[in-house]
Amino acid sequence: MKNKFLALLFVLILAIGIYQYIPSHLSTTSNTNMVEIHIPEGSSLNYVTELLAEKAVIKSKMWFKYQAQSMEIDKKIKPGTYNFHPDIDIYDIFELLEKGNPDEPIVLTIPEGFTLYQIAKRVEEVDLGTAEDFIKATDEYFEEKGYDFPTENLYYKMEGYLYPDTYFFNEKQNVKDIVDTLATTMNKVFTNEYIERAKELDLTIHEVLTLASLVEREAAKESEKAAIAGVLFNRLEKNMLLGIDATVIYGIGKGEKHINRVLWSHLEDPSPFNTYKHIGIPPGPIAAPSKTSIHAVLYPEEHDYLYYVLGEDGHVFNRTYEEHKADAEKYYKTLE
Repeated sequence: MKNKFLALLFVLILAIGIYQYIPSHLSTTSNTNMVEIHIPEGSSLNYVTELLAEKAVIKSKMWFKYQAQSMEIDKKIKPGTYNFHPDIDIYDIFELLEKGNPDEPIVLTIPEGFTLYQIAKRVEEVDLGTAEDFIKATDEYFEEKGYDFPTENLYYKMEGYLYPDTYFFNEKQNVKDIVDTLATTMNKVFTNEYIERAKELDLTIHEVLTLASLVEREAAKESEKAAIAGVLFNRLEKNMLLGIDATVIYGIGKGEKHINRVLWSHLEDPSPFNTYKHIGIPPGPIAAPSKTSIHAVLYPEEHDYLYYVLGEDGHVFNRTYEEHKADAEKYYKTLE
């Protein structure tokens, strides 16, 4: 009899524990990082629940919906873009959904291959600050962080060091915050593996970013980036001119103005970025490279191509100048 009583008491204590633990456990969020979710106008509770579950914010869809319905949150959901911290619970979420998000984030999209000047103009376009202040902030960031590459031939010191991506800011953040975010994101691209690989290739990070910016501007599609990087390394190994049109354009425009077509006269431009006149890697990046372009430089395709020219589906690669010239003539005829 005593054993039965103890067993019943144990079950009762266990039940009470479970009853107290489960609601508390299911009411905490499971995300370990900040999660951003956009809730469109007219979204239902089911839709919001699926979004939160998909992003691993909530632990139980059933519990979340049950609690939301019991508090009548399902009738009060406000549209907007929400940021969910890892330390909030579902009741904090309910409060946000009910009040709405008055601080809509300002979206800043930096396309791959943008120059620093273009990034500054984009910052100004979305009202996060003036282009002039942004550029000034990049110079200040350069000095504060102690970058040690030579800058005497650069138009912008932090060119190529700001990662192209889509970012979310708010009105309280200034241009210094934006520069720090973009530069820090680029730094994170360079994992220990990438840093060690650069050393194996006897390249500095500055040289990697410079070559990656050339690949970014030259490649017609992602699949050919490693092949283009291979051509650059082959030409450098043979002490050949790189002959990249994008560097000529960058030099003539001093990192700001753009020309749509490179003329023979442009190839005589004295800029140190002119890879038709100066052998070797240019003095710095000419644009913001993506991770795929950086990866292509660190792991270039091994081949014996020395030339490439646009064709019907991306670039055509050649080993000899004669082959290259023939393919180039084919391409130029399509432009007539």
